[in-house]
Amino acid sequence: MVRNKISLMVLAILFNIIQVEACRYTIREIGFSALNKVTYILYRVDSQTVTFPNQLAAGFTSSNIKTHAINASIEKDNQVIAFAKSQNKGFPVYVLVDINKRMLALSAAEYENNIASGVLASPIQQLLQEKLPVNYATVLLIEGRDAEANQLAKQHILKTCKHIENIMPNMPKQVDLGPDMTVIEQSNFEDEKVLLWSLGVDEVPKKPIAFILYAKGRIMGEQIDFEGIISEKLYKLLSIIGADCECGLDRKWMLGYQVPLDWPKDIRQDLSDRLGFDVDNPMVLTEMSRILAIENRAPKTPDGISFEPIVVDLDKEFNDIPEIEHKVLTKVEGGTRNTSNQIIWYSILGLLLIISVGALFILKKKS
Repeated sequence: MVRNKISLMVLAILFNIIQVEACRYTIREIGFSALNKVTYILYRVDSQTVTFPNQLAAGFTSSNIKTHAINASIEKDNQVIAFAKSQNKGFPVYVLVDINKRMLALSAAEYENNIASGVLASPIQQLLQEKLPVNYATVLLIEGRDAEANQLAKQHILKTCKHIENIMPNMPKQVDLGPDMTVIEQSNFEDEKVLLWSLGVDEVPKKPIAFILYAKGRIMGEQIDFEGIISEKLYKLLSIIGADCECGLDRKWMLGYQVPLDWPKDIRQDLSDRLGFDVDNPMVLTEMSRILAIENRAPKTPDGISFEPIVVDLDKEFNDIPEIEHKVLTKVEGGTRNTSNQIIWYSILGLLLIISVGALFILKKKS
């Protein structure tokens, strides 16, 4: 009887440890997770065959794009086929579809059997692959037609990035490099048409706009207009990325929408080395899904392809940006940071030690 009580006490304490550590990830770290495998579907529409060549599909295996083939002669009522025909690009043609059913047609002849490169390997996308595993975040500035506004936006973005970099030592987890700026110039719009389409940008804006990208190509919040760039909005959104999930944030800030991005094995391995854990590990994914309260079901297309998992109470509006205050951490002798997690762990370990000694004493006395 005594042994059973002791066992229950130890199990209760272990359960509390799990609960305490359930939010030990930052928003940035959760953003690297593989909780959502598919953000886009690339259809190959042809009037002759219903196959997506394996050698072409292989180029998307490590990305957030799922490939699928449909026959225009058979599935005549399909919305994707109707859109493909309306674009007058001939067959075969590729149609990229996002979770909101927005579509982009890409001519097969244009890419000469290298569609993966056309969809995933633009100059900016390759730059994002290099930056995001290492940098805190990057502010993607899309130039507008107003040259003066472009220059002013760049100045404010760089100033805000420096501000964030200065407070990074006070954040729960350290990142190798601070946030920086990535610019899509007007002259590069055609090269970046897939990336711009994914952001909802179809033409050169009058004034510059920006998006904050972090982790696995996720967007923090939504599009930031010129007024938001030169105000405190940019700083507020950037500061969220370094917060941990104990800060009481609404779930909508924790798993941002992704841009099309390849994430091959070498990047994942390097990221695991930097983070100290594998974001693709099933136990880590289970823990993160519990944090986000993600349901097991996911919306599906008529073709049976699942998109992202559903996050409970996920709102689409980001009007009220939460205030994240990264307080200066106190330091103990020797310069070691005395974080809340360390205090909790030491307390728990001490309590376990006392219980273990007490249990041994009781068992010895009973015997």
